[in-house]
Amino acid sequence: MRHSFLAMALVAAAVGVSSAFAACPTASASISSEVVKTGSQDSLYPVVHLKDDAAVEAKINADIRNQIEDMKDALNYPYDELQVSYKLKYEGQSYVSLVLCVWTYTHRAAHGMPHYRGVTYSKDTGERASIRDFVRIGSDDAWRIYNLSVLSGSGKVIPKYQLFQDYADTPLSGNFYLAGHGQVALIYQPYQLAPFAYGMTSIILPANLVEELNEKNP
Repeated sequence: MRHSFLAMALVAAAVGVSSAFAACPTASASISSEVVKTGSQDSLYPVVHLKDDAAVEAKINADIRNQIEDMKDALNYPYDELQVSYKLKYEGQSYVSLVLCVWTYTHRAAHGMPHYRGVTYSKDTGERASIRDFVRIGSDDAWRIYNLSVLSGSGKVIPKYQLFQDYADTPLSGNFYLAGHGQVALIYQPYQLAPFAYGMTSIILPANLVEELNEKNP
């Protein structure tokens, strides 16, 4: 309900968290936020700053805008409110990796609905990377990946009995972010692997598994 949005926003503000709903990630201080009006809501768009390379910086920020618009265009249901937020997941010498969140609310619905998309950019060229730039996963690798822990939006391991019974039959996600230390995280939307209360779920592929998969799948 609408009053629940306002209440959660006030709680978030009190603890220093973005008002972009508890279900959506909050912005990191290492990347500046541009406040953009989306209907009646204030959204936070990430703005990446690169030292001494204005052209690459502009290319990345233009694509981020395009990705957000694409996420909004993909919404195939009516909604009354929309808000955008993000979280910086990794920044290294060569890449910056974020998760974008587009949250919608339909009046009288039990809760809002967040949608997540990972975007990873080369800091050298400004190109958006694909998951295959970091890990090559074969169709027969699903069992290895689904044997790994599934993490909730808060980063806690979800007990197996709380996952959907057939979660391991879900097609492997190509939606990802870099988790640092050679790790790659697969992103799943709410309700894909677990109940809504767990938010965005993810499976982090450890560096040694990433190396094994890349050797196996040249």
